Amino acid sequence: MESEHSLHSFKGSWALVTGASSGIGEEFCRQLAHQKIHLVLVARREERLKKLADELSTQHNIECFIVPSDLSLPHAARELKKR
Repeated sequence: MESEHSLHSFKGSWALVTGASSGIGEEFCRQLAHQKIHLVLVARREERLKKLADELSTQHNIECFIVPSDLSLPHAARELKKR
């Protein structure tokens, strides 16, 4: 798959994924972790983020940093950038 090969060059880099606790965001996390890309996981549901981060860290030997945040709130993106 062509997109899989292009991600290979990012091995060991970091990616920030919003909406990471479910749906498309979660799938992005899984695909990136498979390519050995470390992750910053952002979503509102902290427990789901923790569970996903633990799973991906263990399965793919990557680092995951979680940021529970509701990005629809004013100033949430600014706070995320600070973190």
